[in-house]
Amino acid sequence: MSDSRISFSKDVASTIGLSEAVLLEVLKESGLKGRNLNELQNLLSFWTEKELTEYLKSLLSKGLVVENKTSTLSSFSVKEIQTVGRRESSMENSWRPEKELLDQILEYGIPEEFTYAQVEDFKHLNQEKEEKNKSWGIKFLRFVIKQWRQKEATDNQKRKRQPIETNWKPEDEAREILVRSGVDNDFIDKEVPEFVLYWSEKKEESDIWNSKFIAHIRRQWGRFQNVNEKDDLPFKIDSKWLPNEDFYDVLTLTNIPKEFADSTLSEFILYWKETGQSHNSWNSKFLQHVKFQWQKQKQNLSSQGQNLMDKRIESSWNISKPVINKKKDQKVSEQTKLNLQRLREKHQI
Repeated sequence: MSDSRISFSKDVASTIGLSEAVLLEVLKESGLKGRNLNELQNLLSFWTEKELTEYLKSLLSKGLVVENKTSTLSSFSVKEIQTVGRRESSMENSWRPEKELLDQILEYGIPEEFTYAQVEDFKHLNQEKEEKNKSWGIKFLRFVIKQWRQKEATDNQKRKRQPIETNWKPEDEAREILVRSGVDNDFIDKEVPEFVLYWSEKKEESDIWNSKFIAHIRRQWGRFQNVNEKDDLPFKIDSKWLPNEDFYDVLTLTNIPKEFADSTLSEFILYWKETGQSHNSWNSKFLQHVKFQWQKQKQNLSSQGQNLMDKRIESSWNISKPVINKKKDQKVSEQTKLNLQRLREKHQI
């Protein structure tokens, strides 16, 4: 400590409080003699006498400070493990923390069983360093406090980590970030069930599901953009339609074999020919179809997973109502309805 600066341990401040840690450090600098209330008031003039008294009472109640009463004036000093007269020594295998030290650690709110669990690691660490010390007790106290702080931080992080819920939805902030990046809202909605299914089956826990979703959507959106046809005008699919080269480039990123994708092409064309719908991106539609068929074959979906995939496929294969031309009075024939029903049953759509 200097006239203008007071240094203290962050670990101690986290345990007993910032003000108490500052006061404790000032008392440590005073040594065994300690300081009376007037001396402390002069050194710590940024506190009122009432505040200083409260912090002293707090340290006294924790057993970290002792009051040395005399006939004239009382002084306060840190309750230290006695080191006077001790010589520096190496860490021995038989070393154990003394009862006085254990009581002092307990005052920091650290459970006794945790303290005992740190003994072997502490000994092993210092034996490897081959260090010598006058008071291994004080060093052990600091070691235990540091380990306890790390455990608290780890436990707090674990409490925040949760598996993804089946009804999980991205938060508004995450959606806003994606929309500002140029991603369509409809595309975001269609990707949610597949994202939930993937992480549900991995049984992973996380506290950053929204961040993971943003990264996932950005990857998928980039692939989706690469397979869009250049022509913005929608058109109907015909029996000779084939995916373009961009489609197969993107397919390689999904680790789905080209042969598998080709094997699903005829059924894909048949389905969409029957619907009579027009789209300007059959490549992206086909990519969604191939991904679904691949997952369906690769995984033995649970009933929960199947429901999620049903939502996914219903969204991506949504059949909009045909626009009726009143002049020609076009209507879907009974045969077409039967064909559509047959395809839905066959592909479980």
